[in-house]
Amino acid sequence: MISNEAVDAVITWVDGSDQAHAEKLTNYCLKHGIKRSAGAAPTRFNERGELSYCVMSLLRFAPWLRTIYIVTDNQIPAIIKQLEGTAHAEKIKLIDHRDIFFGFENYLPTFNSLTIETVLWRIPGISEQFIYFNDDFSLIRPVSPADFFRNNKLVLRGEWSVQFEQKWHNKLKNYFLKTRQNWTIDNPHRAVQEKSAKLAGFQKHFFHLPHAPYPVKKTIFERCFRENPQLLAENLSHPLRDPKQFWPISLIQHQEIQRGNVIFDSSLKVMTVNGGFHSLAKIKSRLARADKKNNIPFVCLQSIDEAPESTQKLLFNWLDDKIMR
Repeated sequence: MISNEAVDAVITWVDGSDQAHAEKLTNYCLKHGIKRSAGAAPTRFNERGELSYCVMSLLRFAPWLRTIYIVTDNQIPAIIKQLEGTAHAEKIKLIDHRDIFFGFENYLPTFNSLTIETVLWRIPGISEQFIYFNDDFSLIRPVSPADFFRNNKLVLRGEWSVQFEQKWHNKLKNYFLKTRQNWTIDNPHRAVQEKSAKLAGFQKHFFHLPHAPYPVKKTIFERCFRENPQLLAENLSHPLRDPKQFWPISLIQHQEIQRGNVIFDSSLKVMTVNGGFHSLAKIKSRLARADKKNNIPFVCLQSIDEAPESTQKLLFNWLDDKIMR
């Protein structure tokens, strides 16, 4: 059964090149004697126009979305002015951090996406069902509500993986060392998912979510933090990313897996490009694959600002062709 309920989209965005924001971050770090970690690296905040592509792709390929909320810190993205006076203008709503941290203002300012994601469900007027997008996500093909919500359940795409410390070679090391080691996971995206799965009661495996749009429900968040208020307070207490944090999206999705309230369907794929890590040959290969494969509606273009100018031009021309034409 396909739900006819309203579905909203939520996008988190920051323009790190904005002088006021850059000064706020710098002053906060200086005041508290904090050394900026990878979690606060400039590429996490730099804006190269990705948000405009994200929003325009939603308007084109998911016109059934009721409202598109953009969560930001006292900033106005260019897309707002671009859509001024058009039929789409009323569909886009800006949400300030103060709106979702109402009652928790002592945790502001924050520069931490994990902290912000912990309270997205508090957006005033948000629908029960909503889809969370990072600003570097875009759609390149039509999608439907049933690709995210079906039979009143979340549609999850990804794969089951063994938790790092449960892998046989690490268990073997623990056996010979006669002590339990806290093995370090090099991939932060994986590490925070494993931690979230453990909080939901998974001790051996976890469901590894790709960089793709995430379906969630407001009431799932409400129940999670009503039953575990200490988790809410702990996750909000970090203005910059911290290894002690969990990923709220992964946590509530693992909780729903435990309750049997999900449908696993990985028929739709995501294509990810990292401008600061992937070679030009790999980027071209991935773009060509996304061109040909009709089951790839999701793209995630990370760290475009770290790519050479020629590669950036290639990526933006490709997005223009896919979304703006």
